[in-house]
This record gives sequence, C-alpha cells and structure tokens, in this order.
Amino acid sequence: MPELPDVEYFKRVVEENGLNRTVKSATVKDARILGQFSAKAFTAHLKGRRLVSVDRRGKHLLVKLNSGGWLTLHFGMSGGLQFVRHLDDEPPFTRVRLDFIGGGSLAYTNKRMLGRVGIAADAANFIAGERLGPDALDPAFDFQAFQAAVEGTKRDVKSVLMDQQIIAGIGNIYSDEILFQARIAPARAIAELSPVELKELFLQVRNVLKTAIACGAGSEQFVERMPKGSLLPERKKGGRCPRCGAPLAIFKVGGRTAYCCPHCQS
Repeated sequence: MPELPDVEYFKRVVEENGLNRTVKSATVKDARILGQFSAKAFTAHLKGRRLVSVDRRGKHLLVKLNSGGWLTLHFGMSGGLQFVRHLDDEPPFTRVRLDFIGGGSLAYTNKRMLGRVGIAADAANFIAGERLGPDALDPAFDFQAFQAAVEGTKRDVKSVLMDQQIIAGIGNIYSDEILFQARIAPARAIAELSPVELKELFLQVRNVLKTAIACGAGSEQFVERMPKGSLLPERKKGGRCPRCGAPLAIFKVGGRTAYCCPHCQS
C-alpha cells in the first residue's frame, strides 16, 4: 500500500508536470474509482480547470483547482500517479487521466480498485470528513503534539502508528521500519514506553520518513534504496536483522503482519 513517502513522490509528479497547467479533458476509464461521483459530472468539472497548487495529508493527495475546489486522490492498496507525454505511453490499469492543453497527461493507476478519486469543495472539510490526524511530517506536529495525540491509548505501538486518525501517513511497512530504528517491539503497549523510548519513537517517525523520501524509496518499490542498516530490504520471508544477523520474527499485531528483530527490539 502506498504510504507517505510514495504519496510525497506523487505530489512532486504533480508539482513538476501539472501545476499551472489547464485540463483540456478528463477521461474516466472505470467509474467505480469515483465512488458516488458520476463520470459525466467529474469530467465536466475538470475540463478547463487549472491546477494551481498541491498538498498532501498522509496518504491523501489534494490538488487545488483555480475554481471549483480540490481534486482528491487516495491510492488504496496499489494506486499510483504518473506523467505521460504521449497517450500511447498510458500505463496499465489507468482509471483516470487528465490531458493538458499543450500536451502530456497525468494518469492515475489502480490495479486493485481500492483507492478513490473525487472532488471536494473545501480541503479542510475533506480532511475532517476523512477523520485524518496531523500529517506525520507536519512541522507543527512536534513532540508535545505527538505526546498529546497518543496519550491515554493502551493499544500496541504498531497499531497506534498506523492509526490515520492519530498520525496520517504511516502504514504497515513503514511502521516496521520506524519501530526497528527505535528498537521497540511492535506488540508493546505504547502506554508502557518510557519517556526516553517515546521521544526516540517520535524522532524515528520523522527520520525514517524523511530518509525514505530523500532516497526515493517507497513502501513496496525501491526499498533497496534505503541506507545500510534499514529493515525494509530484509522485510521478507527468510529476512535477517541488518544489525545482528538474527532471523526476523514474523507475526500478527492488530491484524497486520509485523516484521521485527527479537534481539534488537524490546
């Protein structure tokens, strides 16, 4: 599933190829991706609109239009966003495509159809409606805000990191990397962490996500780009701890598969 580093990459695709460009036409290849929107209404709304800015809240991408609100994109389990110069290069599983005046297109792809694309009148109301917490890399989301966000919960730390209402952007894969770097076992209750451990966890949330973005690593693609000592390249059956070489433990936490080193994480 695309997580914050992936969606930051998609944000940059829009910044580099779509901003200040006008939509000549919008094509919907499969209207199921629009939810309750009709393809006719969606394409009519986008035609002639100019993309003026782009923002991200966790795993959601929001593109401001010069009028008529925001284009919203969520990538589900397998979604992506690509810029294509020629229609002959349209990628497989394209569900929505924006063609620009002057050439080139943005293609939203989604093999498993678990994401969604829509129009929102107001970004703040959309974020509230999705019940999204602060973005994990929001500069205003400091350690004090992190402490306040997790205070009172008795759940395991991995589930808390993945709760989009508490912190937006972290999923199953990057929660494992964060916990590995913080040397914290995924099944531990977050309420049991010491003040030092909680501070280290917060620091590793920011460090891991920023490192992934800088390296161009995603949640499932290009994990080999992560620096030496990262868990992600070993996050597989038969994987070994990049610190001590021990076999990684694989088990379920909160209904999700967790990978960790039983020796380096406690």
